Amino acid sequence: MQFEILSQEDEERRIKEFKSIYYELNAKPDSVTKIYNNKVVIYKDDIERLDNLIREKLSFHVSKEEVGISNVTVATSKHKVYSFNDFKMFAIHNWAVPEHINSITLVWDFLVHVEEYKRPQRHKLTVKISGGLKPEEMLGLLFSGKIEDIQEIEEQQATIIAQMDFIENRLGQEFINIVGEWVDTLQRAYVDKNKFILWLKKHRKMVAYYFNYMLFLLMSILAIIGFNYTIEILEIEKVIQLEIGQLRFLINYAVIAILICMFTINRGEVIANKIFRYLTEYGESFVFRITKGDEKAYNEIAANDKESTLKIMFNIIFSLILNVACSIIASILYSKI
Repeated sequence: MQFEILSQEDEERRIKEFKSIYYELNAKPDSVTKIYNNKVVIYKDDIERLDNLIREKLSFHVSKEEVGISNVTVATSKHKVYSFNDFKMFAIHNWAVPEHINSITLVWDFLVHVEEYKRPQRHKLTVKISGGLKPEEMLGLLFSGKIEDIQEIEEQQATIIAQMDFIENRLGQEFINIVGEWVDTLQRAYVDKNKFILWLKKHRKMVAYYFNYMLFLLMSILAIIGFNYTIEILEIEKVIQLEIGQLRFLINYAVIAILICMFTINRGEVIANKIFRYLTEYGESFVFRITKGDEKAYNEIAANDKESTLKIMFNIIFSLILNVACSIIASILYSKI
């Protein structure tokens, strides 16, 4: 057996020839990604309906024998993963399992005849449905400081992500549009949520600032007005007129007032953090309604939402009563100065 030793120039020439033949038969695909942040609810019938929509569209472009490969991957809690090489196997699987679903990935991989190419070209549609990142996962990505990780947060927080690898641009956009239309028909998760709490959730940073500083501000104003009122009732016109008893009284008043203000701002920060957490967690409905574990997770979230609503409303009402009381006392004292 004889071996031919190629020079570097000959090797590079052969690689270029191979590439030119390969790209003549197979085009380099483009890719488009669409992120859907809609808060939706996914049932098993919704997955089957999306598969029917995709296959209906494929029937216009490929023959029944060339539909290609489709598969479903279901990641659940307890680190279990279910893989199906066909949507029918996914549909008939017994989903009466105790774990809840974390994500579902749907893939359609098929060949389409495209002008200017001798061979059918590969197209691939991937749809990932997820409940989003867990808080600890998000913190890990944030602390990494990498730009690509920040982009990953944006993508992973989305409920649905569709990615289409295509050669024919028009065809790629048509499949992305099908996914978008499917998303629009899904049941919304916020149907049974408290709209007032959702509004507070949207402005939770301002709400937290209110609880953190408003009471402290009112207590500070009340302390200043109270100090002026004390000076007035003691009939002190000059500092040199202060008696020992009066000086002792004013010092005690100032120390107590400072301690109360410090306690107020500390408690305000604690309450603000709790309210911010309650509002952040509120409305984070569970995406899937397929397994027994999904139903359990949904019921737990619904119960937590009710509890959070009561805690948020109690803190708001208590804060308003306290702020109104401080304002009334301050007004009365100010009127007597």
